[in-house]
Amino acid sequence: MLRLQLASTRFLRPRLWSRDLREARAFAGRSSRGPREEKVTKEPAVETPQPAASATGASATGASAPEVPRPVPQGLLVLPLLRKPAFPGFRQTLQVSEPEIINFLQKEKKQGDYIGGFLIKEPFADGDASGLRREAGRVSSASQLEEVGTVLQVLVVQSFGSNQAASGGQITVMPMHRVRRTGTLSQPSPYVPVPAVVVADLEPIQGFEDAEEATTALAPLVTLLQSLNNASPLLKQKYEKVGQYFRNCMQDPVKVTDLAAGLSTAERGELQAVLQEQDIREKIKKVTHLLERDLNTAKLQSEVKSDLEERVAKEQKREVLMEQMRQIQKELGIEKDEKQTLTTQFRDSLKDKVVPEEVQKVIETEISKLNSLEPSSTEFNVCRTYLEWLTCLPWGKFTGENRDINKAESMLEEDHYGLEDVKERILEHIAVSFLKDSSQGKIMCLVGPPGVGKTSVGKSVARALGRKFYRFSVGGMNDVVEIKGHRRTYVGAMPGKLIQCLKSTGCGNPVVLIDEIDKLGRDMRGDPSSALLEVLDPEQNSSFRDHYLDVPIDLSNILFLCTANVLDTIPGPLLDRMEVIRIAGYVFEEKLAIASKYLIPQTEEGSGIGADRLDLGDEVLQKIIKDYAREAGVRNLRQLLEKVSRKVALDLVRKKCAEEGPAKINLENLTTYIGQPLHTSDKLYNTGTPPGVVMGLAWTASGGATLYVEARGRMPCGRVQGGLAALTPVEVEPQVEKPKQNGSMQVTGQLGSVMSESSSISLTYARLFMRELDPENSFLDAANIHLHVPEGATPKDGPSAGVTMTSALLSSALEQPLREDLAMTGELTLMGKVLKVGGIKEKVIAARREGVKTLILPRQNEADFLELKEYLRAGLTAHFVDHYDDVYRLAFDAQQVPALASPSRGLPVVTVEPPPDPQPAPEEGDAGSNALPWTGGAPTLIVSKNRAKFGHAAYHALTLDSATFCPHYNFPMILVLC
Repeated sequence: MLRLQLASTRFLRPRLWSRDLREARAFAGRSSRGPREEKVTKEPAVETPQPAASATGASATGASAPEVPRPVPQGLLVLPLLRKPAFPGFRQTLQVSEPEIINFLQKEKKQGDYIGGFLIKEPFADGDASGLRREAGRVSSASQLEEVGTVLQVLVVQSFGSNQAASGGQITVMPMHRVRRTGTLSQPSPYVPVPAVVVADLEPIQGFEDAEEATTALAPLVTLLQSLNNASPLLKQKYEKVGQYFRNCMQDPVKVTDLAAGLSTAERGELQAVLQEQDIREKIKKVTHLLERDLNTAKLQSEVKSDLEERVAKEQKREVLMEQMRQIQKELGIEKDEKQTLTTQFRDSLKDKVVPEEVQKVIETEISKLNSLEPSSTEFNVCRTYLEWLTCLPWGKFTGENRDINKAESMLEEDHYGLEDVKERILEHIAVSFLKDSSQGKIMCLVGPPGVGKTSVGKSVARALGRKFYRFSVGGMNDVVEIKGHRRTYVGAMPGKLIQCLKSTGCGNPVVLIDEIDKLGRDMRGDPSSALLEVLDPEQNSSFRDHYLDVPIDLSNILFLCTANVLDTIPGPLLDRMEVIRIAGYVFEEKLAIASKYLIPQTEEGSGIGADRLDLGDEVLQKIIKDYAREAGVRNLRQLLEKVSRKVALDLVRKKCAEEGPAKINLENLTTYIGQPLHTSDKLYNTGTPPGVVMGLAWTASGGATLYVEARGRMPCGRVQGGLAALTPVEVEPQVEKPKQNGSMQVTGQLGSVMSESSSISLTYARLFMRELDPENSFLDAANIHLHVPEGATPKDGPSAGVTMTSALLSSALEQPLREDLAMTGELTLMGKVLKVGGIKEKVIAARREGVKTLILPRQNEADFLELKEYLRAGLTAHFVDHYDDVYRLAFDAQQVPALASPSRGLPVVTVEPPPDPQPAPEEGDAGSNALPWTGGAPTLIVSKNRAKFGHAAYHALTLDSATFCPHYNFPMILVLC
């Protein structure tokens, strides 16, 4: 009996390893070379192998003679196959990257020895950096091998040697017949890098009993092989080498399937399934399926290759013909050199242009440089692009400007309703240009809430002036190169937006709209606002230098229009260079006119319904403006009207109202078109505010708004004052001792730091004011007060709520409400002075929207109020105060609150009455019948155009020394009728 020592035993006895390995060879089935092995195997000596099908890697190069029946050795050393199994009859050259396997096989295996070839189960990760295509290699365990493999006869073992770039070597083997792995003799070890397994022969594959049946079954497979050879030149070459050895075997189904599987490029698992298949019919079916896929892939590759070759041939043909044509034209003198052509083009583009001397020198230098460069060089293209930009700019070219004031005014009126400040400023610009007989540049900034027409007015200005228009937005811009361009040293460098503007418009005096200038960004790439300082400075932009062009460019003739929602985020130096024009927003009457004159015709035309298919009444339009679109602008109003037009268009297409005439939109069906109203009213109290609640006026980026200030407090004894505390009375036992002066105040409503400081100032002044007014009232000193400004989710900040907070605290302390339909705004100092605030127009618009009739404003804002148009001041009585004493007298009912002991400590109150309504004047003397005598105090000045309201007699009688009480207020006023 033969004896085999395991690899583990070899580790313990390295000196006996050679003897044990010889015994393993004998057990593994080496050809007989001694008397001992002849007794066991009885195998004939190995002869020189006959010519057979061979393949390098996956390709076959020959076919073997029919397999010689021989017993399968009991044990084999296994060479693991990584990519595809070995099919019997094909000689293969396998690439091995592990040098230890090559060295082992060179020493221990001679020509004619047998080894096993088994495919590994899992796909391997080809991480060999040498670039060698690994087809066989090392495994860590024999369990990683497939059950069915092939007996391989070793023909040649070749090492690449240490001098080669790739390690390892290659082994040429002849697959003989199929075997099954039944056991493991040894695992790979440092001494034997390949495993040894026990194998058993597979049962022979039974062929067809009938030769005709075999021919019929093989016919599709043979046809696929021929088609595959015709479709793929590479497979055709392989098949021709294989076919000459398989001509006599093409009727054998097993040989033909092995041939086809060996040629296939299918997945490793599918080829392994073909190798271990024992049923000939299933085997033919599987191989046929693989060849069909290979044929489709080969056809696709052939089509791609044909298309590529066709395109390349066309391009080559075109290049050859073009070169021949250039040579012919050059011989005939028809075409000039490319550099001469470019030079001629650049010089022609500068004709009729007034190029500055410095720029002309740069152009000449670059043209000389261009002529000295080779067209194929990179610098040539850089120089060419630079000259293209220099020569395309409108040097000295200006568009003619409109000098007709009436025509410009009519154009502005056609495009926009209102915006008198903007229109007047543009007309002034035209008048100056007319008098100076030259085109002028200017920098203006239009500031206002969204949707008021800031961006669209730029186009109207350009149209009125007869200039070209260019717009670019700087919102979110954080790179300086957008303004000043790239340096020419960068790949893909380009000039900035202003140079692109001049090239696009083709003139030196366009109207440039810089949109969203209040939303400029800033990061590590630079500060675009600093780059705009040079652009928007009239003293510097006459010699603006772009980083790319690096020549002085005159931008002084450009009319710059900037747009912004707020001025707070614009840097001070940049804001100082611009002329600010404020657009406050639109009131109800303006929105009504804009919708009727502009928006409705535009939406009807844009939706395709026409003017005769939509009936939108005035009352419906008024409801849309009041309840749906109450923002400062008209953008939301346009969207609502577009929504109505789209729904009408849908009804027309569905033929719902095609025969009924125009679609009528009324108050009953309005909600079916635009949904439920979005707004009802900002007024939280429709029947008057309770004690402790005061309506204030605020400015926001979206326009003006009204806000309420609520104040309530709880005394130490449990008494609650402010709000509706009277509805829930608390019985309190009488207190003998005076409560301690330890009151506090909590402020809520997401107030900013400035507004929080205003609340502290208001509490301090209210306490001092109440001690003068009613020393016995200790509510503000002793109560725990809560001051809240709805809505809590909206952040608020600013100093203009000082008088509002103070009035809310006093109202809560006195438990008396303020007069109805009264709103106020103003900053308050600790001395009681009422300081000037901003946003008067926006606040007045918000007050009119909420139906307020009386305003209390700072005395210093009188001029701002009087500058407003009469329709904005209609229905509003404005009182301008200098001290809080006057706010107290105007806000509270004199019959319900204690009176001040002293006259006002500020300037006289100025009252501006609303403009008169167009109605008949009453009889003279009627209006002054309710006047009451006055006993003392500083008079109040009343400014009014309504002479009839106060009476001519009263007008002549009212003086600073002898005044008359107003019917509604208990202190004197000076009436000025204008």
